[in-house]
Parts: sequence; structure tokens; C-alpha cells
Amino acid sequence: MDSRRRPGRPAKGAPPVEREFDAAPSDRLVGRAAVLDRARAQLSSGGSVLLSGPAGIGKSAVLRALTEEFGGGAVAVLRCSPTESESHLPFLSLIDLLEFAAGEVSDSLPAPQRAALEAALTGRADSSDQPEGLALRLAVLSVLRTLAGRAPVLVVADDLQWMDPVSTELLAFAARRLGGLPVRFLAAVRTGTDREGCEEVQLGCLASLPRQPLVLRVPPLSTHQLSELLADREEHPALHSSVLQDIHRTSGGNPFYALELARALAERPVPPRPGEPLPVPTGLRTLVLNRLGALSPEARTTLLIAGAGARPTLALLRECGR
Repeated sequence: MDSRRRPGRPAKGAPPVEREFDAAPSDRLVGRAAVLDRARAQLSSGGSVLLSGPAGIGKSAVLRALTEEFGGGAVAVLRCSPTESESHLPFLSLIDLLEFAAGEVSDSLPAPQRAALEAALTGRADSSDQPEGLALRLAVLSVLRTLAGRAPVLVVADDLQWMDPVSTELLAFAARRLGGLPVRFLAAVRTGTDREGCEEVQLGCLASLPRQPLVLRVPPLSTHQLSELLADREEHPALHSSVLQDIHRTSGGNPFYALELARALAERPVPPRPGEPLPVPTGLRTLVLNRLGALSPEARTTLLIAGAGARPTLALLRECGR
């Protein structure tokens, strides 16, 4: 079971218990001022935000910072963080979002809606049952409307690409009917997965909002920003500028990759000579190989040709017929 999900449900009338995210990092966010400023402006105006970017780029860190900033006080925060291994399980993201909050308002729901919602939140619902499906859709909408009538609502979803299709459709149904209510969505979606497609697919349930969300790409870090990031970490010793350039080039400015490479360097008794390949830790190597394994044979061949060239160009790849 995902450690972010607590088993069991509280007794009726018990105070809501928020889901646990991974602990926020103690270090400051580096190189994210522009993204944060644009997201703040959008959320402050009542709009919704979708952060996008590849794995390790720092979407979750930005998401946590914004959630902490905008989810305080009287705001009702509903959270979910779906995973790839659980994306086939219907209603799972809905359970994460509403399991505890629904207990506060379920008594006010009509009996058919209350029964349908309880069945979904306890794993007894049939996602193919159309009559119950309508009651459940109305129940999800009613819960969000009721909560929004009491306080602004912030729906937070990390790794939106792994949200199960049933939960996505239920939230989309509600999102289409939330115009004028203080309900904002803050989500992050990973690019570079087999679920990546057109913008509507990438937006998921956010595509149905009356006011389209602001899509913000979380960019790679520059060499200077990467230097700041590593300097903030006590476990990373000062690095020579040439080594820092190597880390930036190898990681592509991806903070997670860069930190892993720097960690491997710190554990190495002798630093690499200029031009010598950087040591790649096993965990990072496995992660990259898994991502390569998910590509088509043609794409892997193209990467092989690109990797073999001293200075690969698009023209070179075209000449190779790729």
C-alpha cells in the first residue's frame, strides 16, 4: 500500500485527516521564481494551474510549495497522488480526494447519491453501472459544491497522468459544473510517458473546467542554478567548474539527475579527470534504462545513433533514415 494513503476510515463526525505527501524538502526552491510567480497570480485570481515536465524536474517540489502557500487557513485541501502501479484501480483517486471530506457532508446528500458515494469510497461500486454512475457523478458534484459553500476548495493532484480513468471522468463531470464556485485545481503531470498525448489528454479532468487552467512547464536548471542547488546541500562538496559543467551537460539541468550524479561523485574517493565520464549511481542507471525500455525499437535505435555521434544533429538522424 502506498505510504501516502492511510488505511481505514474515521468514525462519522470525526475531524478530517489530510493525506500525507512526501516531506517537503528543507532547502529552498532554486530557479523556480518565474514559475511560482505565474502560478501564484493564476491561483490568486481563482484560476487553476497544471505543472508539466519530465520526471525529476521538480514539479512535486513546486506543487508542495504552492499547496503550503494557498492551502492554509480556512481553505479545504483535497489531495491525491496516484501511482502508475495503481492507475488501473477504479475510484482510487476519488477515494484519496474525498474519503474523509465526504463524511462531513454525506448526511446532506439525497439517499441515492449517498449510497452511490459510499459504495465508491468503500470499493463496492461497479464502474460500469450506469444508473449508479449518474448518482455518483451528482454526489461528487454535490460534495464539492457543499464544501465550496463553506470555504474555498483547493484540489491538489500530483502525477495526474496516473489518475485512474473513472476518477478522471467523475472529476471532469463535476469540473464542468463548478463555474462561479471557489474551487481551484493545482496539479502536476509528467511528460514523456506512454499516456502523454494531445493537450486534452494531458490536462485530464482539468480540461473540463469552465476556465481553462494555466499550463506551466517546469524548465531545466541553468548551470548557475544547478551550482546554487548543489551548494545548498551539505553532503555535496564544492565542485570544480569543469565538473559542474559535466554534471549539467549529463543531467540536462534535471535537478534529480544532477543531485544523484553529485552524490555519486561525493562517494568516489578520487574525482574524475577532466573529460572522464561521470560515475552513474545504480538507482539512476536503472531509472534511465527503464525509461529507455518503454520506448519503441525505432526510438531506441535513433538514440543509439545519436549517442554514437560526436556531435549528433537532426540532419545526421535524417540521413540515417530515422
